[in-house]
Amino acid sequence: MDMNKKKNKGLAVFFYSLAVIVLLYFIMLMMTIGPEFYFNYFWLIAGLFFLGLALVLTFSNRVIAALPKPALFVIEILVFAGCFLFIFVEAMIIRQSMKLPEQEAEYLIVLGAKVNGSSPSLILKYRIQKAAEYLNVHNDVRVVVSGGKGSDENISEAEAMYNGLVELGIAKERILMEDRSTSTKENLDFSAEVIAADGNDIEQTRVLVVTTDFHVLRALRIAQKAGYQNVEGLAAKSVWYLVPTNYVREFLAVVKDKIVGNM
Repeated sequence: MDMNKKKNKGLAVFFYSLAVIVLLYFIMLMMTIGPEFYFNYFWLIAGLFFLGLALVLTFSNRVIAALPKPALFVIEILVFAGCFLFIFVEAMIIRQSMKLPEQEAEYLIVLGAKVNGSSPSLILKYRIQKAAEYLNVHNDVRVVVSGGKGSDENISEAEAMYNGLVELGIAKERILMEDRSTSTKENLDFSAEVIAADGNDIEQTRVLVVTTDFHVLRALRIAQKAGYQNVEGLAAKSVWYLVPTNYVREFLAVVKDKIVGNM
């Protein structure tokens, strides 16, 4: 019994610490990107959940001890399986983000992200910069900028990327626009139509998808499911303070897209 109390006390301290870290991160996100980004509230819920666990471990030892051993075993198995799945998916995401293209592309597809009014968000600026770096070295490559216009955006993501690439010296005639999409799947489906209209078949064309590091794995799997036969990824860097948010959110997106059959 003393060992159980000691174990529960150690776990309580761990969850108290985790709750403080998560809740401070939530406050930081609210101060930097604001309350309109709904995933911020995931961290509030997570912080309160960890705080609740810590309180249970601190004040309800008898309740935990009273649980049947089979129930505790099932809970432990579910927690272990969830942790294993999370680590496995995150490892695949990180591994894919580190891969470099093995061959020169014929087309880039730059996936859209948030536009603030008429200006690309920082995450979108990094994608534009990464695409421009590649295009400045590979002068024969054309680029599809892909992303529609949200209700809170003054221009489409495609137009913001078009403007950004032109400002970085990319010739206008090299840039094709796809401005209807509202999801990664639509990005790639509609970009395939743009490439086809430009006289090329995505099954035969070498395509390089430019997106943020955490997003490369899912983008490529969706592209392959959509019919791209010769596709690779090119990772732009993340916004440092959004790394926890982006990687947790991406885990959920990978699971969702796998379940619904997008990848």
